[in-house]
Amino acid sequence: MGLFRGLKSFLTGVRSEFKRVSWPTREATLQSTGVVCFVTIVVAIYLGLVDLGLSEAVKFFIR
Repeated sequence: MGLFRGLKSFLTGVRSEFKRVSWPTREATLQSTGVVCFVTIVVAIYLGLVDLGLSEAVKFFIR
């Protein structure tokens, strides 16, 4: 019985905390998502080029 009381208390607390959250607007969420996607692509390209360069350097020294 104590488990259900504890669960109910927990869920009541979660509900009250969700009411206090300042949720971002749709536009802010889309803008943040765009920034994350752009940065991810830039970092992926950079790491790919570094990997390519290092692999070519290793091939050069092995030959």
